[in-house]
Amino acid sequence: MTRRTLCLIAILVLLLPASAIAADAVVRVLHFEGIIHPASAHAFSRAIEEAAATDAALLLVEVNTPGGLVTSTKDIVGEILDSKVPVCVYVTPRAAQAASGAFFVLLAADVAAMAPVTTTGAAHPVLSGGDNQEGDILLKKVSEDLSALVRSAAKVRGRPAELAEQAVREAKAWNAEEALDAGLIDVVAQDREGLLAWLDGREIIRPNGSKQRLVLTGARIVEHRYDWKEELENVLLHPWVMATLLSIGMLAIYIELNHPGLILPGVVGAVCLLTFLWGSQMLPVNFFAVALIALAMVMFILELKVVSHGMLTLGGGVTLAVGLFMLFPRSIPALAISLYALTPILVFVLAVVAFVSFFVVKAQRLPVTTGREGMLSLHGKVTRTIDPRGTVYLHGEYWNARADVRLEAGETIRVVAVDGLVLKVERSGRVAEGGSTPPAEGS
Repeated sequence: MTRRTLCLIAILVLLLPASAIAADAVVRVLHFEGIIHPASAHAFSRAIEEAAATDAALLLVEVNTPGGLVTSTKDIVGEILDSKVPVCVYVTPRAAQAASGAFFVLLAADVAAMAPVTTTGAAHPVLSGGDNQEGDILLKKVSEDLSALVRSAAKVRGRPAELAEQAVREAKAWNAEEALDAGLIDVVAQDREGLLAWLDGREIIRPNGSKQRLVLTGARIVEHRYDWKEELENVLLHPWVMATLLSIGMLAIYIELNHPGLILPGVVGAVCLLTFLWGSQMLPVNFFAVALIALAMVMFILELKVVSHGMLTLGGGVTLAVGLFMLFPRSIPALAISLYALTPILVFVLAVVAFVSFFVVKAQRLPVTTGREGMLSLHGKVTRTIDPRGTVYLHGEYWNARADVRLEAGETIRVVAVDGLVLKVERSGRVAEGGSTPPAEGS
């Protein structure tokens, strides 16, 4: 065997393991969008667990979020720092953001990447229900705590801790190029393929200080799938959806109270309100705003009982708008609902209230058809001459009757008053109503 042949065999033997590893490499991709809350934090945790269970070479998290809750952000940062699988956080697509709590997530990653025309930072904490003014001791405590967290995460990843801290203390933000120049991120990548090509063969330092080389040539991309529960929670735990559920729940109960026995509105209302209460355990809800929305529904109900010339409906509409506007803390940008987003809810609720009110008022104005009042103005026929007393037939029944003038049998009469079981009648030129013609003799 020639020396040349031996060299070729040696090269093939050396290259074979690397090729096998590259062929078997898996990159799991998690799309992380929307608000950071307990449900999304749980989904993030499960993605890391599945990446470790499948021996993935990398977990790529594509982020576009305005941030969210501090507790959930801390949970995600802890999961990333404890992950056995390297985590790359990539802010994408263009015009996406990793703001507020997402800045911590980006900074804690093994590899921090951003697409062009994206932003990050602005991680100054805000308190739900607080005045968020300088000198607020509680706000200062939270700010100090988050400053310590961001410094620790930055130092573990070898990023400028003091600069990162400015995002917390001064709400400083950076675009992709500025973040790269400042050393806050590792790369600006045009797309996923470009990012993976840049990562292939690159050596990273894990939180425990060990070094690991990423081998991603020919890696298989596996999209992480949210399960049905996570999908449902991510939809339901959106502030606009929560506001809609509360409005529909109150509206359905309003309809059930005005039309007892329909059942369906009551069931729908109960389900919507229970779902809202479940979500309120995870998102910071202003229950004073909930009380305002309930007060608005009470005003709508009173409008049907009290003559207010529309003032109660107007007051209910204003109260409903204020309640929905205040439902979630305005100080937390990720949770604040704009007036434009609230407009469809307000229009829908007011349209349904107007529709229901129209038919309720219309029904109230219909003439009474039962009882004493229901007998007035009915037409029938005289069956025995009235002078001044006799009998009449109407509504399929014989009645004793009296009149101020003589009425012959067969004449058409109209009821003008009811005195116990005696009807006071008068002559009428109208034809007797259905059921007011006496049956034929012998029938």
